[in-house]
Amino acid sequence: MPRKQANYRLDDRVIDAIAELAQDANLSANRYLEILLFNHAKERGKLPNEAKPLGETRGGDRSKPKKTNSTAEESDRLGSENNTED
Repeated sequence: MPRKQANYRLDDRVIDAIAELAQDANLSANRYLEILLFNHAKERGKLPNEAKPLGETRGGDRSKPKKTNSTAEESDRLGSENNTED
């Protein structure tokens, strides 16, 4: 089931608060709202209890960070800086 785009008008203070709460949870504001509203809809009986949120739909496994060449090079560089002799 794909995500549907929707626009809502909200008080600026609410938008700022959502941004802060999302940042505190290390989530995007969109993801934070989706989780919050999904759980609320389940609690109110608008979604079945066994319903699960969509999760990541952009493709690929984003649960583990990729180790890139630049990351490997940076690790090597940091390791050599720590092993320098005086």
